[in-house]
This record gives sequence, structure tokens and C-alpha cells, in this order.
Amino acid sequence: MRLQSKRIVRTLQSEQYSIFDVDKLDDDGLPVSLGKLDLHYTAEGTYGTLLLWRNQVADVADDSFRALVQEIMDEYSAPMGVPGEFLVECILADEQDYRVFTNMTEEAAQAEEATAEA
Repeated sequence: MRLQSKRIVRTLQSEQYSIFDVDKLDDDGLPVSLGKLDLHYTAEGTYGTLLLWRNQVADVADDSFRALVQEIMDEYSAPMGVPGEFLVECILADEQDYRVFTNMTEEAAQAEEATAEA
């Protein structure tokens, strides 16, 4: 598994990323989505939520799963100039259970969705 991420949103204290496995391609030849990561940076460390698609990580053993989370977080914690400590809640979900709700205009929502999928 070779990870790639794409930042969706950035604020002064938080970021959101889509996470992909570039070793697996979908029917369109694009890297398969593994899920997304929401991070919040504080003086004490990095806190966040990691949402992973169950069908993409179902075969990952517990020790390998911990290594996967560590690999993802290594990229976003210490190198960013914040304390290296992190606490991330990991949620496994099925893609059909994932829903997005918005009060944006239809054009803005489509632009956000296109950014998230890219």
C-alpha cells in the first residue's frame, strides 16, 4: 500500500485530507480512496478523526493497521512544527453509509464535491 493524500480544506488550526492508495486503481484508472482525515492542531498536539472505508482496509491485520495509522499521522504531526503527539479517532465505515449534508448553493457544493473527489 502506497499512500497519497490531497488536501481538501485548510484553516489556521485545522486541515482535511482525502487519503488514497496509489497501488490500487479504480475502473477509471485513479487511485482508490481509502477515506479521509480531519486534523486540528493545538499547542499540546494534533487531534483528529480518520475515516476509513471498511472494504479497503478489511484485510489489514491489527498490527499492520496501527502501522498504517502511524504512517498517515507521521506525515501530518511532527513535520508541521507542532508537537509530535497525536490522538486520532479511527472510524471504519462503509461508503454507502457516508452522507454529506450542506446548505451551500448547488454550484458551491458541486465545486466542493469535485475537490474532495480529485
